[in-house]
Amino acid sequence: DSTLVNAEARYEWYFSPQQRFSLAGFYKRINRPIESIAAFTGGAALITTFGNAPRAQLVGAEFEAQKFVPLTGVGLDQHRLVLIGNYTFSDSKIEVRDGDTTVLNDLRGERPASEVFFDGDPLTGQSRHIANLQLGIENTQQLQQVTLLLNYGSKRVSSRGPSSGQARQEDIFELPGFTLDLVARQGFRLAGAEGEIK
Repeated sequence: DSTLVNAEARYEWYFSPQQRFSLAGFYKRINRPIESIAAFTGGAALITTFGNAPRAQLVGAEFEAQKFVPLTGVGLDQHRLVLIGNYTFSDSKIEVRDGDTTVLNDLRGERPASEVFFDGDPLTGQSRHIANLQLGIENTQQLQQVTLLLNYGSKRVSSRGPSSGQARQEDIFELPGFTLDLVARQGFRLAGAEGEIK
């Protein structure tokens, strides 16, 4: 099992009902973080296994804001504009020292951690930059919403590179990039029961 120490400082300002601004800083010290690792099977197929890196640390900051804008001035008295955005910056580093060991699911038993992990590598699955933007119009009297969602994630390691003997190959990366979604919701009543189409 991994164990960790987590510290966070957060400032929140609720400047109006359901509207807020927040700023947070965080630090995590992880002992034996679980990492996904690429490995070759006997038939040279690439699979994913898991192993514990010796230790890691993660530091970062997060910003979030939520604001509603009434649309009474444009003739939509029961509607409001919804603006929500957040951004997270995080920097993670695996720490590997002489004498550190790890065990993988390959029947070779304990081995030097430096065969699998490089000191200073980022944690798997950890993007340095993550941003989300939500723009929507909603009815304040009933369930009726149309929302545009824009998300961004920077390059991240999906698996540690496979090792053969003493040489470890390059890590496998994924590039989440941008995603754009449009979500519409409409509430309704049918036979005395409430429902929703999404």
